[in-house]
Amino acid sequence: MANDAGILVSVIVPVRNGARDLPELIACLDRQTFPHERFEVVIGDDGSVDGGSEGLDAPDGWIRVVRGPPQNSYAARNRAARASRAPVLAFCDADCRPEPEWLERGASALEHTDIAAGRFRFIVPDRITVWALIDMDGTKDHERQVSNANAETANLFLRRELFDRMGGFDDTISEQGDFDFVERCVTAGAKLTYTPEAVVWHPVRTRARSLLRSLWIYNHGYGVRATRDGKVPEALKLRTWVPIVSPLRSRRRFGKSLAGPDKRWLAEHGVHPTLGERLASLPLLYLALPYLRVAAQLSGWWAGRRLR
Repeated sequence: MANDAGILVSVIVPVRNGARDLPELIACLDRQTFPHERFEVVIGDDGSVDGGSEGLDAPDGWIRVVRGPPQNSYAARNRAARASRAPVLAFCDADCRPEPEWLERGASALEHTDIAAGRFRFIVPDRITVWALIDMDGTKDHERQVSNANAETANLFLRRELFDRMGGFDDTISEQGDFDFVERCVTAGAKLTYTPEAVVWHPVRTRARSLLRSLWIYNHGYGVRATRDGKVPEALKLRTWVPIVSPLRSRRRFGKSLAGPDKRWLAEHGVHPTLGERLASLPLLYLALPYLRVAAQLSGWWAGRRLR
């Protein structure tokens, strides 16, 4: 491998028990059009016990594993970033599948911006469930997120100098560390840009248990972080408790379809729900899931009060 001066990009991947995901991710990174000798892969292992990261350290240093106790994905990213050697950091998750031009496109985007948020494409299952539709409806629209000064670390490029200057991710809370980091960067004057040419494929949640669990964890983390920072979580605002009204206002604000999962966003991924599937999703979108989010945020609010 080239010496440290020849490495231009460090790919940062957090993982906990990723034995099923890491081999395919590494295969995708091995196929990158970006010169192999100009980037490295640094895996931040967050206390895995499945052996998935064992034996991955490459003799030439192309892949290195930085291990630590189980904490959260942001602590794992921070550890990997500190151990990396390149002036550019490219963040990706273990269950993602970057296209061959991903690194090349994302790195070149930094010539014109401070933070480049790439495009997500869904790995769509053969059998579409209502849970899959809802998962796709509510996640991974990076263009929309960037327009609201936000982005996710599953497909994100930035310079090390900015990462270090902002102190990396806040790893004291297990969720929303990427949103918090990007928000701090933008507030400090960094330019955030949507980069659709840098494409990563992401799996869809197809079952109720995995989707509901992820929504609970995400909203609990939001409640903790907002309360700790002296903000008022949405769950404490009266309008959030009004049936149907709050999700209707939110969907209208973000330009989403009102009668079921967002048609435009799903159509971009070749998914066209039937009338029955759209009708089945409505009670979940407008009643069940909003109140799940409220309950999770209230739980986070209670925990966040102790942190303050």
